[in-house]
Amino acid sequence: MKNRFLAMLLMSLVALSLFAHAQKDDDDDDDVRIPHPPVMKPTDKPAEASFSCPYDKGYSAPHKIGKYTVQLLPVKIDKDDKDDKDQDADPRCRAVISSSFGRHKAIAYEWALSIDPISGTDLDGDGIPDIVLTGYSGGLHCCYVYEVVSLGPKPKVLHTFQNPVPIKFEKQPDGTALIRAADGVFDYFLVPHSDAVIPLLVLKLEGNNLVDVSAKYPEIYDKEIEQARRQLTPEDLAKLKQANYRDKLYTDQVPTVHKVLTIVLDYVYSGREDMAWQTLDELWPANDIARVKSLIRERRKRGMLANLACDCRPAVIAHQTRVKRKPAPPDETTDPRVKSIIDD
Repeated sequence: MKNRFLAMLLMSLVALSLFAHAQKDDDDDDDVRIPHPPVMKPTDKPAEASFSCPYDKGYSAPHKIGKYTVQLLPVKIDKDDKDDKDQDADPRCRAVISSSFGRHKAIAYEWALSIDPISGTDLDGDGIPDIVLTGYSGGLHCCYVYEVVSLGPKPKVLHTFQNPVPIKFEKQPDGTALIRAADGVFDYFLVPHSDAVIPLLVLKLEGNNLVDVSAKYPEIYDKEIEQARRQLTPEDLAKLKQANYRDKLYTDQVPTVHKVLTIVLDYVYSGREDMAWQTLDELWPANDIARVKSLIRERRKRGMLANLACDCRPAVIAHQTRVKRKPAPPDETTDPRVKSIIDD
């Protein structure tokens, strides 16, 4: 009798827990966040991109770019760092830039590093070659980190940004470069990760500014939009229009939701918001339009667009915080390395 009573009590507690979870905050997606990748083991490699350091033999070979030499070197292991036993994703690689006068400076620290092939190109159109360092944080601080450095008389960091998915730098016929960045902020948005809609941003460096030029390339988005529209059937759309988000959270209509979100987000990211909201009005359940429209706007603001105004260097700052064990990160606005990384 006693065992039966305990079993019934346990079943009741489980049922109450499930009920409470189902009722919790179902009117927005505040409880849905992109999880930090797990802390990587020393033998792990990033799944979606390849890196030179520390995986390739000869990764420390010097690269002559303009008047400078760039090298990827290992980070000296701190024997007193007991956290290493916990695989805390401390950086294993550093990028060092050296001038013809023999002065050198470490400009990036990460779990893994590479020098992007586009390095040596004048990315911002100022007549001075630039380098792009591609890093991976090992999962502790999330994702892929990119540092663009101008190799002028006083080399300086033009921009540093990060993203949950890799970013591509593409050289253009005029010698400049476009940056294609899939905005990972929409991962786990309304649909599971396997069906996530990850919209594309097309960026370009103009001076020290990273500018969104996606609206100049509508053809990139129109191909996806046309394909998604062709795959939507009248039956699927009718079912979605009648759906109640609070009922099944659209879990029974994931393919349809994926296609509609593809159309809407492609219009938003290509600078055609009016068409995006018109599509949402036409295809989405009427009682849920305002919520989804608000969530799309909010997510977009804290995604890759947040990098456009960034004048910081999180890769180096994160390394300093771990090594020196400071209680708070240094003030980025007064860090002299933001403006110059070599004092001639």
